[in-house]
Amino acid sequence: MERPVLPIEIIVEVTGRCRQVCPYCTGPRIPDVPLKDIKATLDEAADLGIKAIRITGGEPLLHPEIRQILSYAKAKKFAVILNTTAENISPALMKTIIANVDVAHVSLQGYDAKTNGAYTRSKLPFLDKVKNIFLLKAYLPTLWLATVITPVKTLSFEQFLPLVRKINPTAWLLQRPISEANEELNQMDIPFYRALTLAILKARQEKINVFISNPMPLCVTGSLQMGKEVFMGAALDEGHLRIVRSAKGYYKPSYFIETNLGNSIQEAWDHPFLRELERTDYLPDLCQRCPVLDTCRGGCRAMALRAHGTVFAPDPLFDPSIAAKALSMPYLKHPHPSTIP
Repeated sequence: MERPVLPIEIIVEVTGRCRQVCPYCTGPRIPDVPLKDIKATLDEAADLGIKAIRITGGEPLLHPEIRQILSYAKAKKFAVILNTTAENISPALMKTIIANVDVAHVSLQGYDAKTNGAYTRSKLPFLDKVKNIFLLKAYLPTLWLATVITPVKTLSFEQFLPLVRKINPTAWLLQRPISEANEELNQMDIPFYRALTLAILKARQEKINVFISNPMPLCVTGSLQMGKEVFMGAALDEGHLRIVRSAKGYYKPSYFIETNLGNSIQEAWDHPFLRELERTDYLPDLCQRCPVLDTCRGGCRAMALRAHGTVFAPDPLFDPSIAAKALSMPYLKHPHPSTIP
């Protein structure tokens, strides 16, 4: 994989505070990052010529100076991405968002008030959240929805579809939970992802641009062709193309890999650990022979860390027999159907 001279995006955690308490969120519940530190990050990114900034948290809209943050980012000529739950947005704040944000990445963890409350423990009206989503969809160039997909009935794929069809986002990003193994995650095995893949392909036939956006082994379904169609792979994540400025004050490879890369963008991007993450020689021989290795990167390094104690290990979903079957089937190269700026 050819690494760019600079990251294509800097993700900036501006606060650890959030109204929601989602079971698979690992974000630190720490105070707001000072505005001067955020501005310094944006200044460095602008000076380096980085094009995209993602403002996230926690819930970034809880930062008391979020309007200044968004305005400053846009004044620096960035493409501004905002990760948010879209809850409790005042008219003044909505006006600022519309004026300064290019992409809204909205967490949608329930398809109605009951399921949203059960998963997130949010006390705010779900109807208001949905109204805010429709406003963002109407006024911003791009709207993504993001849903952690689990076997729990209240988060079932099919039950989300009516609401997703009405919203009609630019993309619906399904996210594999990144967490320690537990009873629910143990159910998210090969049969689970095969069934989900078929559901995703069916939804794509209905013109819903849906896929699993965080790292997965592309061979998990037994077909590299299907895997390339519905999984984004790891190439965009885990320090390959972008890095995260933690709310704790240092840079790290991704949301879920907390390795301290240093206190400046250039120092972080040049860090030896990121060079190590580029390696694939520790992966099984089947991975070395795979035609989609540059996209897949062997699956999720964060889940490898949780399962094996090191990022340099196979993804826990990797199965040699299924990988061998996938490699034995014809594979036709084609452009990936979806990309994230």
